[in-house]
Amino acid sequence: MRLKKLIMGVGLALMAFSFATKAQAATSSVQEVIDESYVQPDYVLGYSLSDSQRSETLSLLGYDSSKDTSVKTLTTSAYASIMDVADDSSLQLYSSVKIKKLGSSKGLSVSIVTPENITKVTEDMYRNAAVTLGIEHAEITVASPIQVTGESALAGIYYSLEQNGASVSTESKELAQEELNALSDINAENQNKEGYDADKLNVAMTDIKSAVADGGSSLSESDIRKIVEDTLSNYGLKDSMTSNQITVIVNFAVNLSKSSVIKNSNFKSTLTSLKNSIVSKAKSTFSGINLNFDANSAIESGKGFFANLWQQIVNFFTNLFS
Repeated sequence: MRLKKLIMGVGLALMAFSFATKAQAATSSVQEVIDESYVQPDYVLGYSLSDSQRSETLSLLGYDSSKDTSVKTLTTSAYASIMDVADDSSLQLYSSVKIKKLGSSKGLSVSIVTPENITKVTEDMYRNAAVTLGIEHAEITVASPIQVTGESALAGIYYSLEQNGASVSTESKELAQEELNALSDINAENQNKEGYDADKLNVAMTDIKSAVADGGSSLSESDIRKIVEDTLSNYGLKDSMTSNQITVIVNFAVNLSKSSVIKNSNFKSTLTSLKNSIVSKAKSTFSGINLNFDANSAIESGKGFFANLWQQIVNFFTNLFS
């Protein structure tokens, strides 16, 4: 009887494993979908564009009518579903994107072809959020015919990926949006503030995310706050930022540490590529800064200090009463 139960148990376990494997195979990662499905670039236009603005925006994005056929529209209902907000017909969606696949030897590039009309989000903010979303190498172009914040462009990227078969988790979308909001808000609030620099903040974020990926769920909130504060200090940003702005980054990093996003085997290498790209573009900005800073090392050394201190206390009382 026991043998029969054992055989049945093994059989059920094998079936469960088989189903899990099939389910995993049925869904494709973000980068896999870009590599396999984006034979042509994919265009996602904002719902609010007029016919003439659609034509203008497609031209800005480099649309070639002789070969490009994949053009989608991000409707208010699709936007509401992606962003988990109420569907409101008054939503204004103008910022639009083109996603084009690149070879694995290429990096992740973002180009805002109408920088005068994307008022709140920078190219590197899009890149940081795209890495969190799971994009490793691709070419993303953003445009708008009128002035907008540019935040809805990220929703256009989600929409494109999902329409092409990618399995984009709610967790990934929420984290990428949280990060984009945090970076764009902090950047807007700190414009022309002494000691603040957007390039430094974007590079600091790559280091923070890498450190969180190393520590994972074992990190406490105080560990993560130390990672954030030490990293911002390394880049000379801490004194120019408010405690609330620092807490916003800490909260994002805490959420990231609990997510499956950091389990992507290429997450850290993509962050390193992004960091090197930003530093290379703004070399003088990082003069005299330790670019090999490792926030986790400070945490580990701190833990070692307290472990040694505790051992000394234990030894003291052991010798006292022996």
